[in-house]
Amino acid sequence: MKRKSEHDTLTYGKYVNLMNDVAFQWVFCREDNKDLLIALLNELIPELRIEDLEFYRNRQQSYAKNLKDSVFDVSCILSDGTRINVEVQVRAQDWFADRCLYYSTYCIQDQVKKGQEDYSLKPVYIVSIIAFTRQHAPDWDGSILSSYSLREDRTHELMTDNLHFVFVELAHFDKKWEDIDNDKERFYFCIRRLHELDVLPDGFAEGIWAKLARQSELAAMESSVKIKYINAMTTDIDRRAQMKYAKRVAREEGLAEGRAEGRAEGRAEGRAEGRAEGRAEGRAEGVEQGKLETARNLKAENIPADVIAKCTGLTLEQVENL
Repeated sequence: MKRKSEHDTLTYGKYVNLMNDVAFQWVFCREDNKDLLIALLNELIPELRIEDLEFYRNRQQSYAKNLKDSVFDVSCILSDGTRINVEVQVRAQDWFADRCLYYSTYCIQDQVKKGQEDYSLKPVYIVSIIAFTRQHAPDWDGSILSSYSLREDRTHELMTDNLHFVFVELAHFDKKWEDIDNDKERFYFCIRRLHELDVLPDGFAEGIWAKLARQSELAAMESSVKIKYINAMTTDIDRRAQMKYAKRVAREEGLAEGRAEGRAEGRAEGRAEGRAEGRAEGRAEGVEQGKLETARNLKAENIPADVIAKCTGLTLEQVENL
């Protein structure tokens, strides 16, 4: 199996990167490809045993003007009213679980209509396929797939079966196609690695995998969708370059200032112990000052605050207050 380098395949590989939301929607959120989405969801949420589904609007509109709308990559509803919302997310972010919880509220509120006399709800599933690792308890077993529901803390009794969160952490997945023996992991491979391939390995010749590969070809995209996809991937490349630059500058400036201040304080002490402590404190203070100065410079270049925070190690509040 031959793979291209990450740089070569970010935009112009034969197959699209299914972790990109434009590509994911193109392959999984079309009526002709409904069978692909059903097969994927049946692997991730097997208890639903989905046979058919309907797509509905991806943007969940806020009920208040000052609140943010929620946007999913794929939104569908089953015959019994169960709603499933799927998103792919490449970059880690603070409060990701809270974000998922916030988005789920729209799917719940949307079910209660004006004049309705009860709060009877249909189940809501939020499925997040992510390229990073979520924070877990120290004894977490490293599972790729995790599912959460509302349960009593002591007995784990189910409070309601109407809210579920499913996370697929593809950062943990590193199997080769030839080592996979189940369809769930085949989907993991395709979403994470298909865009890296020049030649498909055995197993893609027929059935759902042949269709998935065919629908994932960049050449098969409609022109307008292809432009959106390439623009989105180019933006991602730019963002990665900004982050690398910001990290390098922060490191270099922080080290330089830390050494200078450490030497100055060390000389003032006049003793070996004082010099050592001064250098240590000076480096720490210098690194912090370097981070702040770098953040100011990046902010002046209009680099997004969340990118600056990730690159410098400052909090989002610190960056916004500069």
